[in-house]
Amino acid sequence: MPPLRSRFFVYLTLLGAALAWLAGCSSSGGTSAEAHESSEEENGRQVEVFFVTDRAPGTSSGEYFGSERGALAYGVAGVGIPPHHELGENEAPSVFKFQWSPDERKHITVNEVTALDQRGFFQLLQQEINLSQGGKLLVFVHGYNVEFEDALRRLAQFATDLKFQGPVLLFSWPSQGGITGYTVDETNAEWARPHFVQLLDELLDETSAKRIYLVSHSMGGRIATGAVIALAGDRVLADLDPIREMILVAPDIDADLFRADIAPRLASNGIRMTLYASSADRALMASKAFHGYTRAGDSGEGLVVVKGVETVDASLASAGLLGHSYFAEDRRIMEDIYGILQTGQRADNRFGLEAVDSRSGRYWTFRK
Repeated sequence: MPPLRSRFFVYLTLLGAALAWLAGCSSSGGTSAEAHESSEEENGRQVEVFFVTDRAPGTSSGEYFGSERGALAYGVAGVGIPPHHELGENEAPSVFKFQWSPDERKHITVNEVTALDQRGFFQLLQQEINLSQGGKLLVFVHGYNVEFEDALRRLAQFATDLKFQGPVLLFSWPSQGGITGYTVDETNAEWARPHFVQLLDELLDETSAKRIYLVSHSMGGRIATGAVIALAGDRVLADLDPIREMILVAPDIDADLFRADIAPRLASNGIRMTLYASSADRALMASKAFHGYTRAGDSGEGLVVVKGVETVDASLASAGLLGHSYFAEDRRIMEDIYGILQTGQRADNRFGLEAVDSRSGRYWTFRK
């Protein structure tokens, strides 16, 4: 198995923190935490993103994995976060700034992708879980119109902005990475679901993770919810204890199906769920027009309010032209998700939220 630098970086970080603390004891300078943040601001940092994908290997130069179906592959990627990274920004080259290629001093860049065999992957993942406080693991499933490297960059940014204290794992399925590939993406999301079930099985059997947080976006919500329901049907209830939270952001799932079937089945297994929805999400507006029915990530009159799910109306969030990626772009959303991951606080206790009692039940909005 190729050597990985994570453990070496951890030791260097701990050593640096200790030296900074000793220096702080003999002077009136800043704390070691302040020194560490200052160093990251000046030099950037590297985030290790574990990945499991059922994409076929890429066929063009520099493409690690493409949009075709493939066998399950395991690995880890080093993703660079640039100096002076701003919260909520997924810094990338822009033609409007005459930027044609990634610059690690300005952009989030995929620096290296290392393939691992299954055994080596879980050994390395277990090492990182052991280093985390409380055995935490964040698992992310991306949505429609996402390429492999884009998913790596987004998860690295998301984990950095959340200051998540534990390893992060991307499940990347063969999205076409294009607006016109919606129907193919739908088919591939359904095809990929058993592979995500397999991954969850392996995480429960091959690691000692005590707190697994499942975060899914858009069409990825279909994969995540369907997989957990299938997993629950094959295992005893206690097996699912490590799966602490499911966070569904802008789920592109039929709202009626979610209310009547998906949410009750997940809630019956004791899984805590948070759903973020928005009436400003143009991607879900298009999905509703395409399918003829409201999506679970819609807000307004079709807002999903159902027992066992804490629904947050995020219509006030800012998220670019389509209003679909607010989970990683709006500070209020980031702070709210931070509260879930770091403290496990429920919606009534999270500071930035305000409860709304409707005829369908209670949901929450962001304080103005």
